[in-house]
Amino acid sequence: MVALSGRAAFVLVLVTGIVVPGVMNFVLSVVLGQQMLGRLVWALGYTLMIAVIWYGWIRPLDLTGPERDPEEAERKVKD
Repeated sequence: MVALSGRAAFVLVLVTGIVVPGVMNFVLSVVLGQQMLGRLVWALGYTLMIAVIWYGWIRPLDLTGPERDPEEAERKVKD
């Protein structure tokens, strides 16, 4: 089995999460005439893709600002 890099896995999830629900929406809505089911499949597929991207790539990021120097903070308070 081939191991994917982080960027390749991200692109694969992104493309799959857009293309597969879109094609399923088309098939269900246009070909089979099930518009509501097509919309539901598209919304669930797109939501699942967003959840996977959040869980796999966004959630692990450490989004904190720089630590403040205590001496610098005291100087700013005094000024």
